[in-house]
Amino acid sequence: MLISGIGAASDIIVKPGNSIQTAVNNSTSGDVITVKPGTYTENIKVIKNGITIRSESGNPDNTIIKAKSSGADVLFLQGNNIKITGFKTVGATRSSYSGICLSSCSNCIIENNKLLNNSYGIYVLRSKGNQISKNTATNDGEYGFVLGTATDNTLSENTAFNNGRGIHVGSSDGNKLSGNTVQNNNAYGLYVCPRSDSNLIYNNYFNDTNMTIKNGIGNVYSTTKTTGTNIVGGAYIGGNFWARPDGTGFSQTAVDKDGDGISDSAYKNITGSIYSDYLPLVNSKSGTEKPVAAFSASPTSGNAPLNVTFTDESTGTPTAWKWTFGDGTNSTAKDPTHKYSAKGNYTVALTATNAAGNNTVTKSNYITVTGVTKPVAAFSASPTSGNAPLNVTFSDKSTGTPTAWKWTFGDGTNSTAKDPTHKYSAKGITQ
Repeated sequence: MLISGIGAASDIIVKPGNSIQTAVNNSTSGDVITVKPGTYTENIKVIKNGITIRSESGNPDNTIIKAKSSGADVLFLQGNNIKITGFKTVGATRSSYSGICLSSCSNCIIENNKLLNNSYGIYVLRSKGNQISKNTATNDGEYGFVLGTATDNTLSENTAFNNGRGIHVGSSDGNKLSGNTVQNNNAYGLYVCPRSDSNLIYNNYFNDTNMTIKNGIGNVYSTTKTTGTNIVGGAYIGGNFWARPDGTGFSQTAVDKDGDGISDSAYKNITGSIYSDYLPLVNSKSGTEKPVAAFSASPTSGNAPLNVTFTDESTGTPTAWKWTFGDGTNSTAKDPTHKYSAKGNYTVALTATNAAGNNTVTKSNYITVTGVTKPVAAFSASPTSGNAPLNVTFSDKSTGTPTAWKWTFGDGTNSTAKDPTHKYSAKGITQ
């Protein structure tokens, strides 16, 4: 760990092999802790005010903080004016633990981080006035983003996909959610509990089967129609884009006769809510085109176990993929590799999705996996006669691609080599 500074503030450098927690412990308000690329295995507590912890590269994929204990938050913050930027946090898998947890924090900035394989991605608990922006939460078991008794926070330009749940607003008031992309989460994309009041939720892209929004008091789901590029490429900021993965969502089917990217009618059927989105977004005439799904695979046949690499060839710039491999398994990767363990003919389907909707292509009996056949044993030898001691080289000629061999040479000895050489020391005839 290197420390340098002028006056009270210091720039603290952390390298692989060093501890970020040690740097935090040695810091004071105003210090900047810069972390070089690498993987750091620890759970970090920041209980000081005014600390910045940043990755040197700004790339979360090469600066990773991995939980040493799965039963603790990867980054636990309890202070004010803390900034965390540019990290991937993973491994807080036990229930209710997070990639980043803000507890009783105010005026913190959490931006450009990836939260992967935790129970919660980012948890804002009893905290006020924080900025949560440009973060990605994916494959987190319970939630991507959680507001719990949190007030006046801003969640903007975040992405939550393939989590147990997308964004949960629980007993939280006065928060603003704008510019977020929430899709393909399991239980629901967005939940707003009935004790959450005066929240402003607009210009978000929602593409999930379930969206549960309770009444609360004074919540708003659209803002004044304003010129500006909205989250699906339209020319006006207004409400939200309400989609479903099967393409039947309100914004995917709504009428927009004047092509301004705003539905001609309000969205009044928000599940469980008295509220409406009065300016729901649709795809403008100049906006994103619905994708056309296409793919290839290599190889498409072979013996089990067979590893097959699938390549997305969809047009229309999809942003999400769902593969079904025909053996009961799925993937959301763009170009997955899948192992087929049993023989059979497998039908493969790909659903490609973007803001305009989705499209599915299915290839029946596309992958053929054959079983391993029983070999037919055969061999030759040279020479087959001569004076003792006689060295004989045996050559396997079996068909069916054997993987193991056992030779018996007739003189009480054996070999498991494929093409052994054996010395006969005494005269005789072997069979």
